[in-house]
Amino acid sequence: MVYVLASAILAAIAVACALFALHSRRELASALDEIDRMKEERQVIIEFLHRSADDIGSGANREKIYKRIVRATALSCGAMSACVYEKSPDGRLVAKACEGLFPPQTRKIEKQKSGELRAEFIEDALRREVVEPNEGVLGEVAASGKGVLIRDALKDPRVIRHEDESLKIRSLMVVPLVFRGQLGGVLAVANPISGRAFTETEFSLARSLGEQCALALQNAEAVSALIMKNKLEFDLRLASSVQRYLLPENLPEIPGLEFAVKYLPQQLIGGDFYDFFKLPSGKIGVVIGDVSGKGISAAILMALCQTKLRYIASTGKSPAQTLKILNSEMVRAMRSDMFITIIYAILDPSSGEAKFARAGHEPPLLARAGSDGPAVPVKSMGMALGMVSEELFDSVIEDASFEMGPGDVLVLYTDGLTEAADPRGTEFSAKKLAETVSTLRSRNANDLNEEIIKSVETFMTPEKKYGDDLTLLTVKKL
Repeated sequence: MVYVLASAILAAIAVACALFALHSRRELASALDEIDRMKEERQVIIEFLHRSADDIGSGANREKIYKRIVRATALSCGAMSACVYEKSPDGRLVAKACEGLFPPQTRKIEKQKSGELRAEFIEDALRREVVEPNEGVLGEVAASGKGVLIRDALKDPRVIRHEDESLKIRSLMVVPLVFRGQLGGVLAVANPISGRAFTETEFSLARSLGEQCALALQNAEAVSALIMKNKLEFDLRLASSVQRYLLPENLPEIPGLEFAVKYLPQQLIGGDFYDFFKLPSGKIGVVIGDVSGKGISAAILMALCQTKLRYIASTGKSPAQTLKILNSEMVRAMRSDMFITIIYAILDPSSGEAKFARAGHEPPLLARAGSDGPAVPVKSMGMALGMVSEELFDSVIEDASFEMGPGDVLVLYTDGLTEAADPRGTEFSAKKLAETVSTLRSRNANDLNEEIIKSVETFMTPEKKYGDDLTLLTVKKL
């Protein structure tokens, strides 16, 4: 009896050990399978990231990255088709890239037209598809931010059932594309090639690819923005170089006259300009102008105005007549929200005669050498170029004349100087500029300019930030 009992116990222990060994082997096999799955998933992710990095580095757009993700997902999950939908600003989902024949998910596909290629027909139907918020499985995933695995899609009422056998979805995975809590779209994967249902392993891989896709898209946007920023900065530097090339490289050396210019654009591209050009009979033309607005559009308009003015002035017409012709040509090239203020003066170094016309610009200041009073504005009628009709412009603008004697100073400037403000918002003003010019009238032209700028910047202390472009042009009669 004891022997029989012992034998039974030993047999039970043997069976238990065998069962335990079998269970352990199963657990070990399961663990090894999980390790293999994780290795495979890791390799797929690494490969996708590597290729995405190459795409992003070469300046690829979102469409190329979308194509990369649907192909990588379909191949790695062994699926017949995959499609990525992008979330539009209004919250709807729009198909952006497809691998294989992914069937539309909002309605049954229409009847194919005769002679139309099947793949093109389905792709066209997919491109026209728009998924409303919370509509179907795609809308559900977009709203919740959580992926959905439907092993048997033929029994799920959320999945569209197409009559065409090749478009029926037997198994479906939909995962969100989320980066830092922000939904960018959804990724849908349909029908394993094997004919079985999708597994949790494939669902995990799809989720991981969705996360990496969202990251890649974010990186692509950042790189694209950086490329655009660098390109814009390059374009601005190039435009700034061209603009400075159009400005006089050297001041004119004319017996009897002394010139000085201070040009301080607020940005790389300025809207102010100035110029000098020799005219018949030894006279010299002097120009200062200000284009409304800033940036490249203002720079282009400035260059066009300056080029046309040089040509028109070479004919020797009076300042007012020159500006009339310039206005008639410029008004056709200007937007309705842009205008140009300008002063064009003709100086005779030998006689000291000065004739000028003013098209809406700040009046020039004249400081007489033999006077103790402040510099006075020399006024004349005129409206800005491009602001009114040609008839009104021509009827208003006029020539004004005065003579400059030895020691007299003529100061032309743009409003960036007089509108420079202190921390309380008080502007430097034309009155203060006139007083400053009067105090400095005995200086040479260059020193006078330097001291005026110092006065303005002392006034603006502590920020010393100009709110607009600044140009200061001084002429002194010797």
